[in-house]
Amino acid sequence: MGEKLMTLVATVAVVIMGPYLLTCIINGRQIQTSLLENVDTGKDVIIQINGENMLIDVEKYIAGVLPGVVDWTADATLIEAQAVAVRAKIYYAMGEDSLIQASNLEYTYYTKQEIIEKLGNENGSRAQNIYEKAVYNTKGIIE
Repeated sequence: MGEKLMTLVATVAVVIMGPYLLTCIINGRQIQTSLLENVDTGKDVIIQINGENMLIDVEKYIAGVLPGVVDWTADATLIEAQAVAVRAKIYYAMGEDSLIQASNLEYTYYTKQEIIEKLGNENGSRAQNIYEKAVYNTKGIIE
C-alpha cells in the first residue's frame, strides 16, 4: 500500500511540476524589465552621473527623484499624487522647451544603485518598482 501511495504522489508531482520546469528550461530565467524602459515623452532632463552628462526621459527622472520626495512604504495613492506633483513642477519649469538641466530643478536624482545601497537589494528593488509603477500609472496626467 505504501509503495503505491509513493508512486501516486511522485506521479502527481511530475504532472504538476513538469510543465513548469520544462517552461523554465526552454525560456530560461526571465529578467524583469522596467515599466518605464520604452517610455519616450520627447522631454528630457540632463543629469550628471559620475561626472558625465546623460539624457534621461522626464518619466524616468521622476521615478528617480521620488525617493527624495516620498517614502516607498507610503500608500500607493500618495506616491502617485507625488509623481503628478513632481511632473507638474518639472513641466512648468521646462515651459515650451523639451530639455532641462537637472541643476535647474529642486530635486535630487537617485540611481537604482543608490536606492539599493540605501535600502538593501530586496527593499531597494521593491522600492524602485513601486516608484516606477506610480510614474507609469500617472503618465499623461500632466503634459
